[in-house]
Amino acid sequence: MKNAKNVKMQNRGNRLQFERSPYLRQHAGNPVDWYPWGEEAFERALREDKPILLSIGYSACHWCHVMAHESFEDEAIAGIMNKFFVNIKVDREEYPDIDHIYQSFVQMTTGQGGWPLTVFLTPDRVPFYGGTYFPSKSRYGTISFPDLLQRIHEVYRDDRDKIRRNAAEIKQVLRNMEQSEHHQNFPDFDMVIHNLLRHLEKSYDSVHGGFSPAPKFPHVSDVNFLLIYYHYTGNKKALEMALHTLKEMARGGIYDQIGGGFHRYSTDHQWLVPHFEKMLYDNALLISLYVDSYRLTGEKFFLQIAEETTGFVLRELYDSKSGFASTLDADSEGVEGKYYVWDYDDIVEHVDKEIREVFIEYFGISRAGNFEGKNILHITRTMKSLQKRGILKVSDLEAKMDKARQKLFSVREKRIRPGLDDKVLADWNGMMISALWAVYDITRDEKYRKVAEHVSQILMNDYMSSGNQLAHFIKSRHNRIRGYIDDYVWFVKALLDGFESVQKIEYLETAVNLSDYVIENFQDYENGGFFLTDRHLENQLVRPRAHFDASTPAGNNVMCLNLLRLSIYTGQVSYQEAAESLLRAAKNDLENRTAALASLVTAVLFFHYSPVEMTVSGKGEDFLKIIRNLYLPNRVTVTVSKEKKSGLINPLLLEGREREKGNAVFICFRGTCSLPLDDASQIVSILREFNLNVGNE
Repeated sequence: MKNAKNVKMQNRGNRLQFERSPYLRQHAGNPVDWYPWGEEAFERALREDKPILLSIGYSACHWCHVMAHESFEDEAIAGIMNKFFVNIKVDREEYPDIDHIYQSFVQMTTGQGGWPLTVFLTPDRVPFYGGTYFPSKSRYGTISFPDLLQRIHEVYRDDRDKIRRNAAEIKQVLRNMEQSEHHQNFPDFDMVIHNLLRHLEKSYDSVHGGFSPAPKFPHVSDVNFLLIYYHYTGNKKALEMALHTLKEMARGGIYDQIGGGFHRYSTDHQWLVPHFEKMLYDNALLISLYVDSYRLTGEKFFLQIAEETTGFVLRELYDSKSGFASTLDADSEGVEGKYYVWDYDDIVEHVDKEIREVFIEYFGISRAGNFEGKNILHITRTMKSLQKRGILKVSDLEAKMDKARQKLFSVREKRIRPGLDDKVLADWNGMMISALWAVYDITRDEKYRKVAEHVSQILMNDYMSSGNQLAHFIKSRHNRIRGYIDDYVWFVKALLDGFESVQKIEYLETAVNLSDYVIENFQDYENGGFFLTDRHLENQLVRPRAHFDASTPAGNNVMCLNLLRLSIYTGQVSYQEAAESLLRAAKNDLENRTAALASLVTAVLFFHYSPVEMTVSGKGEDFLKIIRNLYLPNRVTVTVSKEKKSGLINPLLLEGREREKGNAVFICFRGTCSLPLDDASQIVSILREFNLNVGNE
């Protein structure tokens, strides 16, 4: 509990009260003399010759909250910080480049990283010591935060020459870490695929799904690779690993069984007890995977999860004026997960007696609970197994279970909600736009199309400048954080997905303009690949490049796939050459660190197998309907008619394919083209003749 003195100090406010980031504003009442990242803090550190204490986190980070309550709200600890350091607080979601640089340092020096990230820097921003969470009092052999502050102060005061010598070495090591090596040859395709498959098979949990022990993350890039690999090869083990993982996640506590949507990760190996924060990017990427799984299998369960998750995002993260917010906190009322868990008596009170016993059994509810005396709902039975007891028909049982879930949802809506981080980030919004196009393609529900088009327009109107520069985040009318490569590549992907879905030429034109900007301003012309930051961005300690997958697929890897797609859409060889340069630059990592590059391996699959090229002549809605419902992860679709022509589209996709009367579809794959098809029902058989696994008709 906060004492009165602390509360008084917190009401005073510091510089962070003027920031747009909810995470920074959470610290606006701290007695710490916080600065946001910027020249004011750096100039003071140089002027007063003080080291910088850099603290990086994000609004939904549970241990960030813990360290804040223990240390940053404490008058005595804040006094030490203010006396000896210039203190800077950074939202990692606002400045991923800063987080990348100092996270790399901490991982290099300690072998682990994460948030909160606590790093001590020289006044010229070179790190010399760092870690993650430090407790306010020493325990389990970990130094207390106050003792650490005192020790860092003494080292900086008494051993400055050593710090300076080490700083030069550290800076060089960090720069070396961001270098890539140019190769003349492409990665060995068979080696890359074999290495990734072997890694996934070895790490696969055949009981609960997933590819790691606790804590368990969704591993979106790995699952996506397995689905695409099955598409090309028919490898049933790959399909089994992917589908089993997705099913187990959706049945577990990591999935919100009442309101829809996925929590950040599971703290156990069974997907039961999540870390309760909900991130926009996790849900956006998973929506697309569940849609793809439905396309492959026809199992309605996958589409249900996709639509429920989309419903959660539209309900709780969407603002029609600005776009999609970033995060829902893990905590409410200061307690992690309180909003989402249930007492046994709550279930008894609110679930109708007719269905109560079945509901309790289905969702694994007990008096003892499964999380600190409470219940996290998770699916433990199938509907058919419950129906065998003769209670109700499966259809009636499902209807009544849904009604019970809706009742509990209404009850939960009256609780105090977790905090919302309302930052609208271009990259995460791009991911969600793609997810909406995926759901729209399957359902043809206009609400999904309208939101996808509306948010695309927000990004084009508000986040793009006339010079095709893209903002990462708009802090205020006159303060925009310049876009990182992730912002460009995810919005380009969304635009290409939108073009695939509705054939709106503006989307393709904008995708081309943004990609051209990235090639000019982000590309490493010497070694290949792309930097994380724009060349116009204020020079940081090093210019980082992120090509290993983390919580989301790396920007370099998404860019590679975008370039390969654009080369087919437009016929421009320069896009193919840029993608090839990137693949050659990644040769060593692809062959030796394949497990960290699953999203780039999907680009390798595109490059190796080539996409399915489909040209629809005339209105061809029957053709497009079938195409959208099939699993064709690497398709390139264009339409051609007298009324709709564009000089942007690759002439090879259009020439000789315009029908004077009627509709037709032309299908090509790896240099082989079918005869024009007048009958939409022939599409599937032709694709299967190409040995492609495209799912149900």
